[in-house]
Amino acid sequence: MPQYPIPVFSPMHLIFLFVTCAAAGVCAYFTAKKFGFSKKVLWAGAVIGLVCEIERLFFFVKELPEGGYRLPANLIPLNTCPFMLIMIFILAMMEFPEKRRRLISFMYPFMVAGSFMGMALAGEALAVHGLSDLATYRYFFYHGMVICIGLYLYLSKPFQFNIKDYGITLFLALWYQIAGVWVNGFFGWDAASNHMFLVRPPVDGLPILNLNNGWPAYMLVISALGFILITLCYLPVIVRTIKGKIRKR
Repeated sequence: MPQYPIPVFSPMHLIFLFVTCAAAGVCAYFTAKKFGFSKKVLWAGAVIGLVCEIERLFFFVKELPEGGYRLPANLIPLNTCPFMLIMIFILAMMEFPEKRRRLISFMYPFMVAGSFMGMALAGEALAVHGLSDLATYRYFFYHGMVICIGLYLYLSKPFQFNIKDYGITLFLALWYQIAGVWVNGFFGWDAASNHMFLVRPPVDGLPILNLNNGWPAYMLVISALGFILITLCYLPVIVRTIKGKIRKR
């Protein structure tokens, strides 16, 4: 069994990806069926995610030769999946249904699509750590948990998603990307931080998501990819809306 590295899209990687996504989907379905929309589920996900983030913190801390310790800049929870953990905590503490609606409509596609892409392009987790480190298993477990909670938010039906939720999510996604550019600028556009993968691709040698045609073209591809993934997550809503308009004619 290979230890270092595990190439992206290799059979081992695809097995990790398939098993994690399948388990997340099954867990989300039965959790939504048993509990409906419940804050207890949100708190459980928040606590599990926090434990994973604490493990990540201790795994990546490095002792400096001159004394003291250093944490990589990418440990700041500004990438999509760690940021969603903060959103889960906020959602679990919210009481106002309308505010909760806006947050859920934004979180659902970002948690599902964002975590899937994080695992699909898990270059560092696979190439650096392989199968011999806990970090790899934590990485897939954490992202699977985020997918599970994201699907749970949709399947538990706290409200009926509509086309307006889709439009607002696209609008918020645009501002989220703009904020990401500013955050990366704050860190000096350092490839080591690379929050939301806006500085450079997460994996080298990708056929489309690369810097071969310059950073503006790369950003255009990221934006298009985000639009497609959010649209796919809202595809049942879009189809239902179109069918409803056809029936009214």
